[in-house]
Amino acid sequence: MKRNLLTALPLVLALALPAAAQDSYPDRSVRIVHGFGAGGNADTVSRILAEAMTEGLGQPVVVESRPGAGGTVASGYVANADADGYTLQLMVGGHTVAAGLYNSLPYDSLNDFTFLSIIGQFPFFIAARAGEYDSLEAVIAAATADPGSIRIGHSGVGSTQHLTGELLDLMTDADFLHVPYAGGAAAATAVMGGEVDILIDTGTAIFGQAAAGVFDVLAVTAAERWPDNPDVPTVSETVAPGFNVVSWTGLGAPDGLPDNVVEVLTAEIARVMALDDVRGRIAALGASPVGSSSAEFQELVETQIKTWTEVIETAGVERR
Repeated sequence: MKRNLLTALPLVLALALPAAAQDSYPDRSVRIVHGFGAGGNADTVSRILAEAMTEGLGQPVVVESRPGAGGTVASGYVANADADGYTLQLMVGGHTVAAGLYNSLPYDSLNDFTFLSIIGQFPFFIAARAGEYDSLEAVIAAATADPGSIRIGHSGVGSTQHLTGELLDLMTDADFLHVPYAGGAAAATAVMGGEVDILIDTGTAIFGQAAAGVFDVLAVTAAERWPDNPDVPTVSETVAPGFNVVSWTGLGAPDGLPDNVVEVLTAEIARVMALDDVRGRIAALGASPVGSSSAEFQELVETQIKTWTEVIETAGVERR
């Protein structure tokens, strides 16, 4: 009997080690991976979170950029990483667009991830050159009267801004000419130069030019007026009842994260998202700081995958 116990002891210890390791989480540095370039919003939000979470977790939280293919390179990397809590992802709204836009992805956009918390939400705004149009109703009237005459500038085919314009087409029966550019800054320059008539982009890309008198802001894509810009009407209240597009950032991880690791991370994210400094820095990027449950984040992702897949199919946007 004693020999049997001694023989079994290594197996017992081997089985116990993973649980012990999980109970000590985290015992080394944690990475937040994102799919965009240094200095952009995704990188900035990642660094805000990393700085605050380093203090709370008691281990270094570092940021790693893996840019490419609209964030899908990073998503593929994270989906295939070990589900141990040491690889996280700063996701953006484009994660749900990619599910409908790409014919094949090396991951399942919903089922290969653990969705921990929404971090921030932000709408898009629709703007025109100052003095060109006094309302979104006027833009839609012109687009309806002369199909293809009104040109929308956006930051690339398949971007959330592009699909927001396509959804506006579908819900108003307007027929815009969609003109892609290599990023929001180039699209904004095109509006200023008269290459396109209107722009759909984030508040940070639009309100600086509006304050300088270059742009008139015609509408916000959220269901309700945005608190920071209460004078800007919604698309829903002007030309398309029920229109609601709000993009987001959120923190996720590979699917299969152990429950105790999820508990540690969700508690830490909730702590961080309650900090005035963190909330203020996220708000300064034009986003409304949120913090949510895992279930709320997953529901948002499910809903937006369905919405954008339908828009892509109905509008005939070419899949990749």
